[in-house]
Amino acid sequence: MKKATLSFGILTLLVVFFIGGNRIQAAEDRAELTDEQANRISRQEEIKEFLNCRIVPKLGNLWDYTFEPGKFPELDWDRPYFVENVMGKFPLKARWFNSELNEVSAPEEPGRYAFYLEAKTPNGKVIRRASTVYCRPKNWFGWSEKPKAFLDFIPVDGVDRAVWKEHEDAIATFAGRTVLLSILRQQEGAILMSYLHEMKTSGDKPALTDTPIIRDHDYHLALKRKILGVENKYPLLKMPKRMEKNKATVLHEGMEEEAGFKPGTREKIREVCQSWFEESDEPFIVLVARHGAVIVHEPFGEWTWGQLTRNTPTEMASLTKLVTGLMFAQFVDQGLINIDDPVGKFLPDYPVTGGKAITLRHCFTHTTGLYGHEEWGGMHNPWLDNVVANGLEYLTPGKVHEYNGMGYDLAGKVMEIVSGKSIFRLMRENLFDPLEMNNTTLEEDLGFSCFSTAEDFAKFGQLLLNKGSYGELEFFSPQTFEKILPKLLSEYYPDIDKEWGIGITWMRQAHPEAGKNGIPKDATVLSRNVIGHGSATSAILRVDLENDLVIAQSRRRGGKAYDEYLAKFLMAIEDGLK
Repeated sequence: MKKATLSFGILTLLVVFFIGGNRIQAAEDRAELTDEQANRISRQEEIKEFLNCRIVPKLGNLWDYTFEPGKFPELDWDRPYFVENVMGKFPLKARWFNSELNEVSAPEEPGRYAFYLEAKTPNGKVIRRASTVYCRPKNWFGWSEKPKAFLDFIPVDGVDRAVWKEHEDAIATFAGRTVLLSILRQQEGAILMSYLHEMKTSGDKPALTDTPIIRDHDYHLALKRKILGVENKYPLLKMPKRMEKNKATVLHEGMEEEAGFKPGTREKIREVCQSWFEESDEPFIVLVARHGAVIVHEPFGEWTWGQLTRNTPTEMASLTKLVTGLMFAQFVDQGLINIDDPVGKFLPDYPVTGGKAITLRHCFTHTTGLYGHEEWGGMHNPWLDNVVANGLEYLTPGKVHEYNGMGYDLAGKVMEIVSGKSIFRLMRENLFDPLEMNNTTLEEDLGFSCFSTAEDFAKFGQLLLNKGSYGELEFFSPQTFEKILPKLLSEYYPDIDKEWGIGITWMRQAHPEAGKNGIPKDATVLSRNVIGHGSATSAILRVDLENDLVIAQSRRRGGKAYDEYLAKFLMAIEDGLK
């Protein structure tokens, strides 16, 4: 997924200046501004640049995150002169912690360590940063190693598996060099080495939550809660509730009659899908279910680099936002977080009232004033929330609607601090595993990056049709389901005339004959009450609340004639409804 540049909303000036937009136009706009306005814009750009600066070990190599026992490295900004110029001069003092979260003055044994740095700028901004570092065994010369890293096949530019296999040794040699450089010079290397150091033989297959990313997140979250003194502040988030009676509908193989489709509908949908693949040359997997009965679930087309099956995961892109919303719904349902709670109720450095107070609804409805995806390390930055707060003066909560993923990451930081678990662990334990979603992974970002299948996402669709339940499990109540549906944002923010929900939007498909042959201009394919979310990879999840229908499709990209065939595909489904 291509990243967008992050800005801090739109300044209310005589001239509207779009950060990251057309530089020539920006320069022309600046010429019309007063000196005071131009200075404000320049200051905003400097603050944005400062937020990209990082604290790094100062070992002669700013990317070196490993060291020997005896002494911790000095720390400094990666761009110290720029930081001093923009923020002024202020001291950096770090606190160091070992793998048990005990504060220590020196690294005596090899293993995982972390620094937490808190500083205050001359103008009162609080800076919080933290990172994992690794204390390597004495006399271990990583640079003298020459490992090979055998990668799983990466389908780059249509290269097939046979060509990859021919060059496997050369690829492994270079990939090994890349891994070694990461170990020696990057934060990710310190995370990997810490994980390797902590691995133990149990005789069992490691849990899906036992990964370098999740283990590191849990560690830093525990450290963060300790520093903030909130280890025992919040009640535990409970697992989905087991229902003894009135079990909810689950997806199952079914016949057209059971699903409420006319005879022959299955074949008509298959014909459209086959033509869709032949026209676009982009393979995909489709699932169509009504009343829980699945009438179509199969792949169409195949890749040049391997077989496409029902269980082949692909990037679901921004459909991840819907998943994040479903995770958040459990917190809302259990009374741990309210949708309109201010972020500052849970995280330091944020106001809880006034024009700069950001709420969880802001985060999920793209109204924080933020823009972009996975900026400043995203969820992998333990103190991402502080970085965002450092630019709070330029945010305009509730004044603009800018589609972004950063609000979702900020909401993720709230969910983590309340639950005491990495958001990626929560996703696995409270969503994926209970729904038996064995082909779904999410360990990168909350605005995109979920890899999954049509079947797994269709379970989310059925969960929504059931208003929060699936089989014998209730993830959230029907009352909470109503709360997360799209609402008119003007009811909360008078300046914004849009409808948006908690990770959910209306997915109304214009009827191809709208305005013709007596069909109303606003006619849609299927009902008007279809919810879901869009996706940069053109993956689909549409949940028709009136027709009790789930439509899911997983794919890597849209390809040619996507809009044309999407309409044909949905029309084949609508025409088949009884």
